[in-house]
Amino acid sequence: MQPEYATFLAACVRERRRELNFSLDDVIAAGGPTRRTLVRVEAANLGPEPKPVTFRRLDSALSWGSGSAARAYWRGEKPHAAAAGPKLDAGTAFVAVPAALALDLFGSQIELNQVLAEDPADPSRLRATVDRLNVDLGRLLGLYLTDLLERNWRADGSALPLVEHAFGELLSAPVPEDDPDYEEKLYRRWLIGGTTGIAGDLAGRFMDRLQQAHKDLGENQA
Repeated sequence: MQPEYATFLAACVRERRRELNFSLDDVIAAGGPTRRTLVRVEAANLGPEPKPVTFRRLDSALSWGSGSAARAYWRGEKPHAAAAGPKLDAGTAFVAVPAALALDLFGSQIELNQVLAEDPADPSRLRATVDRLNVDLGRLLGLYLTDLLERNWRADGSALPLVEHAFGELLSAPVPEDDPDYEEKLYRRWLIGGTTGIAGDLAGRFMDRLQQAHKDLGENQA
């Protein structure tokens, strides 16, 4: 059964879109939920347990204060405009790259050049090499993304919707348990509030890791 305020939130979102002259695409581009979720919000059909990240993305895209969408949904409170908040910390221009990853990238580059030098190039070998390179580059980007999420983590998630929007595919795709970077990818999803399916002991390790990252960051800035 829907909370009685689901319809109230739907009306607030539609009204706010009119105020901002936003289409659904504009809301998505501003860091809002997916189109499917937006349609469900405006139809007052979010389901019995909406994800916290949905409310955060609504707040961000519609320039509402932190927690406004959730309070509208659960309590029937009118959303309020957001105050000027802290800027996103883009972090350092450098991240530490494990030697194994650097060697994998170098090996994929060599292999790719060898395949391209063939006459004609073997399509299946080329595809396999490009796939390996894509995986390695994704791991490299993941190092930066983890640093970015750790730097901007706040208990209310207020600084993270922009990151989620920019790296949405990396943060929303399902993670198979046989993925060699399974825990690392789950950690990034935990940082943006995606705690569904993450065991309590693992979440505890993630919190310890986050606290250590903030400690290290403070020491580096001292």
